[in-house]
Amino acid sequence: MAGPLEGICVIELALAIQGPAVGFFFSAMGADVVKVEPPMGDASRYHRGVNNTLPATAYGSQFVAMNKGKRSVSVDLKTDLGLEVMERLLAGADVFVSNYRASALARMGLELEEVTKRYPRLVVGHVNGFGPKGPEADKAMLDGAAQARGGITGLSGAGGEVPMPPGATVADHAGAMQTALACVTALCARAKTGRGQLVQTSSLGAQLWLQMWELQHSFMTGVPLTREGSHHPNLKAPYGVYMTRDDVPIMYVAAMTDVSWTAFWLFVDMPEALLLEQWDTPGKRIGVAGSDDGLAEIRDLMTTAIALHTMEEWEAFFSTEPEIIWERVRNHEEVRTDPQNIANDYVVDIDLPGSGKTSTVGTLMAFSDTPTKAAGPPPPLGEHTEEVMAALGFDSAEIKSVRDHSEGEKEAMLIALLGDN
Repeated sequence: MAGPLEGICVIELALAIQGPAVGFFFSAMGADVVKVEPPMGDASRYHRGVNNTLPATAYGSQFVAMNKGKRSVSVDLKTDLGLEVMERLLAGADVFVSNYRASALARMGLELEEVTKRYPRLVVGHVNGFGPKGPEADKAMLDGAAQARGGITGLSGAGGEVPMPPGATVADHAGAMQTALACVTALCARAKTGRGQLVQTSSLGAQLWLQMWELQHSFMTGVPLTREGSHHPNLKAPYGVYMTRDDVPIMYVAAMTDVSWTAFWLFVDMPEALLLEQWDTPGKRIGVAGSDDGLAEIRDLMTTAIALHTMEEWEAFFSTEPEIIWERVRNHEEVRTDPQNIANDYVVDIDLPGSGKTSTVGTLMAFSDTPTKAAGPPPPLGEHTEEVMAALGFDSAEIKSVRDHSEGEKEAMLIALLGDN
């Protein structure tokens, strides 16, 4: 059965996370995604990360995560022939995705507005660090910079201590999500108008999108929210992370009924907490009242209560109280083996050249009539260069010229990136 975006052709000129994650979305939806890479490939192919004892020939985990199911064409866009390959690709494509800076694209002859004019049916999706306008529109960005600029880092960590970046590349992923949504929206518009268009998003804008409620609250009250450590900065409630007797973290959200609230405090033999009028309704317990009155007291009581039992004892208790919203804080290995993730294909297995079988994040959307594509491995560098160029009408001499040039440039580019060790 066809995927929801089968028949859509996407050309991706992107690196690292933000742009390639857009391409991965399209690939998972059934589109044909052609990743155009420089002679050395996307630098994320070589990103080793931490705790990595895999062979040096193994793909980098960042590359695997973002590039499953794509085709790879390796060309040098600084050459006339390489640029001609790109132009022919764009002429037959539905979507062009890039996270290169606009100035870099212009130097390649791919100025965004001009590409949109040359190919009027093409949806051009561009995502950068700080937005398409303003004095810093072309400023370089990596994920942590957008987190800091957008305010998320400023609200992460304990009050009075150094702010902490979140433990994930939320800026890049959120920017990718916004770009994918914008591109699909532009495709819907093209179905009505017959014309593509340029759509632009940014990591900075995506950080604001992730915090729409928190920012709205600060804007309306005129008082910026502050870091609350293991609690949410805009929830005056018991809501937060607490440690069990055997030092396992629990995310306690709320007791949604009076019966479950009562059961909780009776389970820990602390019935005096039930006399606190500040928390005697579900709305108060989830923070609707927004009052500081008794907040420190109830959080101290909750800290004491959770520490009275082991994780196993809490799991047994919570299983009898479905109206208490809670979760054990998981690490990545627990996420990998979580039956709920496996049942929904959120985590699936793939085979990778150079490192063998591994788990990976699958497709996170389920369609009743047009199922998404199972995640396949990312492509070897330039695996599809010859077949793609042949389909575009290039002759064997031109294909050989591109292949030989890429091979000749690859080593020098890798030395420039990684050194000559």
